[in-house]
Amino acid sequence: MSGRVLYRNRQLWIVVLVFLFIFILRIPYINNSTAEMGELWRQTDTESIARNFIKYKFNIFYPQFNYDGVPPIYVQLEFQITTFLIAILYKVFGYHIWLARLVPISFFMLSVYYLYLVAKIFFPMPQSLLVIMIYSILPINIYFSRAIMPEAALLCFFNGAFYFFLKWRDNQHFSTLIIAALFTCLAISQKLPAAFMGLAMIAMCLEKYSFKILKQWQLWVFAAISLIPNLLYFLWLGTIAEQKFVTGIAVKHIIPKFLTAMNSTEAMKFFTEKLPEAFGKPILFLALIGMLTVLHKKERPLLYWAVAMLLEVLLIVSVIKFKYYLIMLAPILALLAGKIIGMLWNKHYIIKAVLLLLIFAFAYHSYLSVQKEFEVQHWLIQAAEIIDTYTQPQDLIIISTFHPVILTLSDRAGWRANLKYHEHIPKEMVEEMNYYIQQGADYFLVYKNYIYNDKGSYLKYLNENFEKKSYGKDFVMYKLK
Repeated sequence: MSGRVLYRNRQLWIVVLVFLFIFILRIPYINNSTAEMGELWRQTDTESIARNFIKYKFNIFYPQFNYDGVPPIYVQLEFQITTFLIAILYKVFGYHIWLARLVPISFFMLSVYYLYLVAKIFFPMPQSLLVIMIYSILPINIYFSRAIMPEAALLCFFNGAFYFFLKWRDNQHFSTLIIAALFTCLAISQKLPAAFMGLAMIAMCLEKYSFKILKQWQLWVFAAISLIPNLLYFLWLGTIAEQKFVTGIAVKHIIPKFLTAMNSTEAMKFFTEKLPEAFGKPILFLALIGMLTVLHKKERPLLYWAVAMLLEVLLIVSVIKFKYYLIMLAPILALLAGKIIGMLWNKHYIIKAVLLLLIFAFAYHSYLSVQKEFEVQHWLIQAAEIIDTYTQPQDLIIISTFHPVILTLSDRAGWRANLKYHEHIPKEMVEEMNYYIQQGADYFLVYKNYIYNDKGSYLKYLNENFEKKSYGKDFVMYKLK
């Protein structure tokens, strides 16, 4: 066997070992309930959609929630790729939470692969491996890469879109551009702000075509495939959905504050706290230095990508202020930080050993920093078990908490009491209860004698008008019929 073949085999084994290490990092807590401290509401919502595909309508175009209505409770959310795949696994193998978590983990591993391919366009193999190692140990990715949410799928399509667009830039094959358009379309279908990546793509095209860019018909095809299916999907879903999250967030929050939120005290506080929490101060520092070094023409697409994502953060995340909306920064930060670490990697073996130790130390610190997010809220599981044990699957339940996790964990439909949010639900206490009973509500579960937004009158009304039964010291269930 020639020396070149041995070298290639050694490289392949190194790549395999790095990917295996990245995968193994996702295995702890794989069987955790969705009632984790980190994003428990969003995770239980997402997992409930998968269950509802099986329970009600096995159709990816009809996602349903469990709360604030009587089934079917259609919702306007991202295209349900993750949940539909989970539903297929549930249908074949039964309800196992580790199966559900394997779906985002698989998507994340694909995102690692596509980021590796992107890195190889700009850097040699060792440096590209450093990029994906950094990417995989970012605190935000350690948690959300296995969270039952669309973020991992978003990263997969997001990184794939950028890779295939770069590949098309070099080979000019129309088929490659179509693949890039499909990945871009899927990325936007998971999070609309993924469209900001298009700014980096436009910048690359301007560099290539200058003012003739508008005459490039293939780019118009790319734009149509990337945008039109998403527009049609969200418009159509808005016609059947009872809860219009996508248009609701845009109309009520993003558009009114689009250009002013970035200067607000709340946004500055959010970024000051959440950016280091999501990525770690060392990576932010290295990425900033890396951004100052990508001025060479070959590496300029990385600069375009960085600027596009910074605009997304300033214009969108400053309004929404959800940590998981920062996740689209992860690939470019890993590339920029990996570039700086890679510049040192080519030195002496002792320096390489020190760098590896620092990377593993950062991985350990990242894992420690997200430990609280893995903590399961057992009182929510207890509440769900009470409902599951003492009510029937078809019963409609009212809960006293603002977050609907108890309903989704118990796989029951119903309402959150005293919310005073939905226009079709009366705001006055007695009228609200009468509305719920008319709609078919069977039980009202109260946790620790607390009802959201109530100072005692709601609880007094329940005690005076309905039969109740206590379950332990924390839970009381009122029978409404």
